[in-house]
Amino acid sequence: MEDWSKVRVFGTRPEGGTCVIRPSAYGVVEDTEGRLAVVCTPHGNFLPGGGIEDGETPEETIKREVLEECGLRVVLGAWTIRAVQFVYSESENTHFEKRSIFIEGALEYSFRTKSEADHELVWVNSDMAVQFFSRQSHCWAVEQWRVYNPRR
Repeated sequence: MEDWSKVRVFGTRPEGGTCVIRPSAYGVVEDTEGRLAVVCTPHGNFLPGGGIEDGETPEETIKREVLEECGLRVVLGAWTIRAVQFVYSESENTHFEKRSIFIEGALEYSFRTKSEADHELVWVNSDMAVQFFSRQSHCWAVEQWRVYNPRR
């Protein structure tokens, strides 16, 4: 069991403190031109990724989600960072504590097909990417990734 008590936290725990913990993993995915993948959905703009399924590693989650959401195959790198984001889902009428792991990745292959019709892939320059995200933790993760990779 990982210790999440010392990671960066975004948002606030709802009054009463009742939240569903949702382990999640997201890819900071770069293409050959140095742009980052942003997934635009009816619920906002995010790094590609999502909930970790039972028995799945964060790396497996990212590879699965990037394929489903974007139609891309990626190679994951060594850089990783963790954060907590408190969010409310109107569709599920639930508060979540998203315990997110962010891992860098590079585009390996584009299939040009995806299985999630309401998800649109947009490639954005890394210096502008943080303006597109709906969650502070995604902005912060990209900022940290850029510090780790100063050429970006």
